[in-house]
Amino acid sequence: MSKTYRSIWISGVMLSMMLTGCSAAPAAVHPVNTVSLIQVKETPLTTIYDLSGTLQARTSSPVSFEMGGTVDSLGADIGATVSQGTILARLDTDDLDLKVAEAQQAVQQAAAGRSSATASLSNARAVRTAAEASVAAAQAQVEGARSKQQGVLDGARSQQKAQARNAVSKAQAAYNQAQSAAKRAEALYQNGLLSQQENEQAQTALSNAEAALNDAKEQLSLTLEGASTSDRASAAAAVKQAQVGIESARASVSQAEAGIQQAEAGVEQAQASYDQARVALDQARLARSKSILKSPLSGVVLDKTISAGQVAGAGTSAFTIGEIDHLKVLLPVPDSEIGQWKKGQQVSITLYDEQRTGTITTIYPKTNDNTGSISVEVQIANPKHDWKPGQVVKASRQIGAKKGIMVPIAAVISTDDAPYVFRNINSKAVRTPVQTGSLYNNQLVITSGLKPGDEIVTSGADRLFDGDPIQGQNQLSAQGAGQQ
Repeated sequence: MSKTYRSIWISGVMLSMMLTGCSAAPAAVHPVNTVSLIQVKETPLTTIYDLSGTLQARTSSPVSFEMGGTVDSLGADIGATVSQGTILARLDTDDLDLKVAEAQQAVQQAAAGRSSATASLSNARAVRTAAEASVAAAQAQVEGARSKQQGVLDGARSQQKAQARNAVSKAQAAYNQAQSAAKRAEALYQNGLLSQQENEQAQTALSNAEAALNDAKEQLSLTLEGASTSDRASAAAAVKQAQVGIESARASVSQAEAGIQQAEAGVEQAQASYDQARVALDQARLARSKSILKSPLSGVVLDKTISAGQVAGAGTSAFTIGEIDHLKVLLPVPDSEIGQWKKGQQVSITLYDEQRTGTITTIYPKTNDNTGSISVEVQIANPKHDWKPGQVVKASRQIGAKKGIMVPIAAVISTDDAPYVFRNINSKAVRTPVQTGSLYNNQLVITSGLKPGDEIVTSGADRLFDGDPIQGQNQLSAQGAGQQ
């Protein structure tokens, strides 16, 4: 390089340095990072179990028709809330209605038959009453004939005269009774309620009573006036004839008793026919009632497997009704840990980002096949019905009162197994090493490095460097509001 060119280059460099020193640029300004901040605190620590299960209705019941048939209409669909007794479906009842009508007609016919048999029994008893009156009349006739005969043989005395008069009075009373029975029998016969033979028996009894009355009167006359030899013979014959009459009357009573027994048997048979018809009617009505399918409990329709016009089979599930105000989940707890689970303990149940507290209600008494785990049933309140049977949930359980610091997993940055967080100190991000423990529900347990009250960055920590200026979103919003 020549001396002239070198002098020019040095002069240029020095001029440039002088200009730079006289007009130096201002220092670089770092932008403020908007981040999410939280203040850490101690919270109850949970023992973390990698357990999951499927939500179920606390109680559920399959509902089916007791009889088969064609579905005529539906009263509820899947998701509907129903009360106990709500009609879920109906079967077509045309055939069942016809059977009920036929059974009702059979009951009416049997009732008419029972009434007829009862009337026949009443008539038979009336015939027996008439026959008994005939026996009484015949007995009076015999007594009169004997009294007459005795009067003829012994002659009249004051006592005999009194007996003869008494015989006339008895014969008159028997005649009056037989006359009333004969008139009643004639009326029943004319109305078709008494047979001709039974009517004739009543008329014969009247004739016998009349004859007995005449004999008693004749005996009284003979007693008062005396009798001849022929009268004595006639009196003896009258006694024999009266004895024949009483035997005939007794035979009528026996025949009437047989008629009553036959009528009673008819009443029993008619009653049996009526009872049978009533049973058939009740069965027909019961069958028709089974065509209506009602909900056995209050709850929600979880499933429906029938539709209108479909043939439903007896005993085949048509609906499933569940009570979902509370849900349950069966957790498969390893048998080695089951001793830590007790009935009544609280369990944290997580569905997506929502957590609820459930209660252990049942610990099953045996292990599950193949897995060796033991099912623990946990019930969870579900008042809004926003959790659904079939959803998969996760579970954890708190032990005692042990507490610790838990932070969102997004707040912890891990590089080469050296995790750290950014604390907010005077609006600057200060890198702070931490030690972590268990992970639960997207949160890490911090075993060292933080204390309650520290404020850390939860969102945006991955783009920060130590010492960067930061501003919480809530602070930025407050500043914006003040500027307006």
